[in-house]
Amino acid sequence: MPKQFRFADAMWFRVPLKVLVISISVFGLVSLYPALVNGASADHDRAILGLTVLLAFVVTATVFTVAISDSYVEIDCEAVSVRFESFFSAQLPIRDIVRVTSIDPRPQFRYRLGLSTNFRDRISCSHGGALIEIELRRAQPMRLWPRQILVTRFWLAVREHDAFIAALRERAPDAFERARDEAA
Repeated sequence: MPKQFRFADAMWFRVPLKVLVISISVFGLVSLYPALVNGASADHDRAILGLTVLLAFVVTATVFTVAISDSYVEIDCEAVSVRFESFFSAQLPIRDIVRVTSIDPRPQFRYRLGLSTNFRDRISCSHGGALIEIELRRAQPMRLWPRQILVTRFWLAVREHDAFIAALRERAPDAFERARDEAA
């Protein structure tokens, strides 16, 4: 049975986005109110256009908020499936995992705030928390708009770090043996 793990909450993004949406909505409504109540016919048309633009902004911000909530990693017998913010997904075959280790990259903030890559061989998916590096035997082609990247290393940070490591150890025990041997 597949095990699913969630990425940490992206409070660093959600809170400013909500403040921005509320601020622009209040400013827009206060600015458009006089045109709707006391304005002429042409003012009403412009105010309705302004409300439409405001509504489009709120809908777009909501889509981004929902996309952040739709991030998870799922482990089954065949693959580690990553879905990150509705904009990126990946399938990592279990048989191709050669090493799994916990890492602490420097600078820390750079890899903990969303999706990042070095455009050569690594993709990092994180909303905060301890990072785990999964190294693959063969490079997997991944579409990261507008490019396609051959990826051999994934950095993931999920809420349930220890449970995620245990689930990976259960599915790919050889990867942990190699990591332990390399550390020694």
